[in-house]
Amino acid sequence: MTSTTFETIICIPGNWNSWDELIVEIVAATNGEYLAAGNILMHAGNNKHYTIELFAPDDRMKASFKYAGMTTGVTELFLDDIERHKHVVYITGTTGNFEDARQMALVADAILKAGGLGVKIETVGKAFEKAHWSELLASFDEATLYTMFVLDSIMDESGTVFSCGMQNLGLKDTIVSGEELQQAVDLIKIFGFYQIVDKPTIHNGQTFATSSESPLYLITEEFYHPYQGDEVFGNPFGTWRLTKV
Repeated sequence: MTSTTFETIICIPGNWNSWDELIVEIVAATNGEYLAAGNILMHAGNNKHYTIELFAPDDRMKASFKYAGMTTGVTELFLDDIERHKHVVYITGTTGNFEDARQMALVADAILKAGGLGVKIETVGKAFEKAHWSELLASFDEATLYTMFVLDSIMDESGTVFSCGMQNLGLKDTIVSGEELQQAVDLIKIFGFYQIVDKPTIHNGQTFATSSESPLYLITEEFYHPYQGDEVFGNPFGTWRLTKV
């Protein structure tokens, strides 16, 4: 695993009336497990630190959650709650590996317990209702991180399909051209889960297949990703391209 790190950003709207109210609610909801002072949120058990910021309500928040929640099935009732939010919390933390990503997921859950309405992973553009996020944590294993932090169905104008968000886990994203959308999405998803579950060492020029009956794909390093260089969506770990052999 490379030593590169990444900063994951999480957005959580809520109905707190003030910063002081938010701090009190965090302590009460987590039995003191998380403490906030200044712009620092700290986990009392492992001393991990995160930047926490509270902002005024944003009239773009409902539209943002609607778009980011397209793949997770957010409801209109939920979006109406988002529209009525009073403040917005942003949490920023260093990730780039599975454990730090898991800790970020737990931080988000702590803010939800303290009155947050929903979660949007800014560094992928994926939103979740509060209950959905809690359900994912209740049945958590490392593969759950893919569901939480990765999108795998983004298509550009040429029909190329690619993932975004693997940087939150310290892995390369994947790009596929020349395949039907659903076939490309399935390929990217299986390749992503394979990296998380099996933890293989992948080298340029290796091959991959989703099963013994499936086509073989050549794995090569891709030096152009649609989000390359983007401060939020860009992946410093790079990108794999899968090409049918």
